[in-house]
Amino acid sequence: MASVSIIIPIWNRAEYLPRLFHSLSSVTYEELEVVLVDNGSTDTSLSLCRSFAEEAPMVVTVLEEPRKGACCARNCGLRYCKTEWVYFFDSDDELTPTFLEEIMPQVGDEDMVAFPTKQSVKGVVRQRAFYPTYSSSGQILSLTLNTQSMLFRTSFLRYIGGWDESLGIWQDWELGVRVLLSTYSILWLGNKAYHTIYVHDDSITGPSLTSRISHICHAIDVVADEVYKESSLRALYFRCAILTGLLHREGDEEVTIDLPVAWPYRLLANLLRVYTAWGGRGAWRLAILFC
Repeated sequence: MASVSIIIPIWNRAEYLPRLFHSLSSVTYEELEVVLVDNGSTDTSLSLCRSFAEEAPMVVTVLEEPRKGACCARNCGLRYCKTEWVYFFDSDDELTPTFLEEIMPQVGDEDMVAFPTKQSVKGVVRQRAFYPTYSSSGQILSLTLNTQSMLFRTSFLRYIGGWDESLGIWQDWELGVRVLLSTYSILWLGNKAYHTIYVHDDSITGPSLTSRISHICHAIDVVADEVYKESSLRALYFRCAILTGLLHREGDEEVTIDLPVAWPYRLLANLLRVYTAWGGRGAWRLAILFC
């Protein structure tokens, strides 16, 4: 049985920690260590983590990372990690207790395992988009690989540099692109969606794109520097068009990016923007056909 660490960054999450701790206490996998990384909390989160470490039915280590940012906290846990596999989770979400017990027996020599997750928005729970792909274009457009959908071989994640600490949002999107640029050794498991990811006003993913657009644009710039294939650059151009359409729904301005894309694809990008702005869903699936 392969050993696994679950690394969870925490910053002022006292309100949500009881739900997290309850789901962690129910995890059925035996070769497990939980690593809680407090990121300078000013509420009671750190003391709650220490109390949980004393009472938990598995090994729980509490670390402190003074540098701000979820990626700094995740990399702190990654540096500490002593297990063969590493998994990252968020402190305001709910873990499926049996997921490792179900997934790990299927793992072979792969560098990473990917699987679907569920998302809760205003009490409505749906499976997040899941598009198994071995191309960076697929990840750029679908955003399939998110924090809770990726289980890494620890040595591989260290080899590709861990989490980009310059990013305040869309860190998992960028990491997913980097993964696909680095390996094709991925086990895709799509027959079951795990966990419940909560979207709320205080989460990294909410409440709006407009409020976080500067951070998103930085992530786009980072990915633009990483990709080199024409299809990937085209996908990034389409992603910006779709993002602009979503921003128009919120009444905000456009996102612009200067990429070498031929005029027919610029026309298609404009159609994707208009379609999305008018409330159309799934524009990324159409865009993938042209990448």
